[in-house]
Amino acid sequence: MPSIVQELSGHRDLGGLRTVVECTFKATALREGPAQDSGPGAAWLAYLCPVHIVDLDGWPGAVDHPDNGTMPCGTVLDYRSDEQRLQSHADLWLTPLTGIDPAAYGGMWADFLDQADRVLLARVDEAAAVGEDSPLQNMLAMMDVARRTAAQGDLGVAATSLSYCETLASYL
Repeated sequence: MPSIVQELSGHRDLGGLRTVVECTFKATALREGPAQDSGPGAAWLAYLCPVHIVDLDGWPGAVDHPDNGTMPCGTVLDYRSDEQRLQSHADLWLTPLTGIDPAAYGGMWADFLDQADRVLLARVDEAAAVGEDSPLQNMLAMMDVARRTAAQGDLGVAATSLSYCETLASYL
């Protein structure tokens, strides 16, 4: 018998694993994201505790399913395309953090990530100039990976690198 995750995902391969909230609790619910644009299954599945079920009520989930703590709260299984995952990173944290909008780059993810990386690097340099450590410094290595791999056409690795940065951004 297939698991609920297999059923909800439409038996597709996992595209990305994300941690969207920092929480020490186990999940009590599995939020099923909206239907996938192409093919069966949800776009993403999010494991949430009772607090974050309420806090993330605005997420466009189709329905919540009970969960018995199989994953930590905040874990998201992402089944979207690489481009959709990149857009999600831009929408949720990268554009608010940098002020850089991917729409300005006409779908050229490498150019968008290059500019976002420049903004982060400039902010780290500004902090260093006044003798401060910037929490953004921890992101620079993975942003560089995202930027370089997008330039090479590997948007999957770029999106995965941004997942690491997303976790760090949640601490800011």
